[in-house]
Amino acid sequence: MIGDEILTGEGVALQVSAASVIARAGAWLIDAVVTGIAAVAGVVLLLSFASDRLDSAAGTAAIYALAALLFLVIPATVETVTRGRSLGKLAFGLQVIRDDGGPVRLRHATVRALVGFFELWLLFGGLAFLVSMLNDRGKRVGDYLAGTYVARVRGVRPTNVPLHLPVELSGWVQVTDIRPLPDALALRARQFLARANQFPPPVRHRLGLRLAAQLELYVSPAAPFGTHHERFVAAVLHERRARDQRALDRTRPRLEAQLAAITTLPYGVPDSES
Repeated sequence: MIGDEILTGEGVALQVSAASVIARAGAWLIDAVVTGIAAVAGVVLLLSFASDRLDSAAGTAAIYALAALLFLVIPATVETVTRGRSLGKLAFGLQVIRDDGGPVRLRHATVRALVGFFELWLLFGGLAFLVSMLNDRGKRVGDYLAGTYVARVRGVRPTNVPLHLPVELSGWVQVTDIRPLPDALALRARQFLARANQFPPPVRHRLGLRLAAQLELYVSPAAPFGTHHERFVAAVLHERRARDQRALDRTRPRLEAQLAAITTLPYGVPDSES
């Protein structure tokens, strides 16, 4: 199984690996048992309370509505709300993520649920098992169409995303004015650098140019002519972090002095506890 990274909202990368087919099958069996119990309970309730009030056509429509609720609406809603988790996946420490490592949205969960109804339920999981065995990430047909896969996230260790200053830009950053960056823009830029190798070349080039153009609005003077956009982004983020650290180091003695003054009694009164 291959390894990938999930980047959290704090800019921390989690090393994850694609879930095995056996783990996915076990998680699905748990979800299937829960769905089966809910289906039996729903049918019993329909027969108990609505059999005398609904004709055959209305009863059939109610059964179809119950099936849509159990096999489509609820799975898609659960995966969307829990960011790719379900009861079975929680038990096995799994999570559905996008191919680029981001969290799944309603669109991804809906596609997975729609295709899963056919390949998991109508075909008894045979097609899903066969397709999952033929690729490194264990993706079923629904994952291919949704652009997702299931990763094992239990026990993963967080690692900080490194920032490096390109050597050719070390002189430029010393004389550059970098205004405060919006947190959302800085996070997007850091996520891009962490996942750049995972993007197709055209997508990587387009995203890099867009981020560089947004960062240029907060930088003066501009980077030397011919600077690659990704190296420009890395230099801006590295220098921003270095300047924040230097500012913190300058204010630390004053803060420590203020904290010491707070704990000192006025007018030289001795402290009985010291």
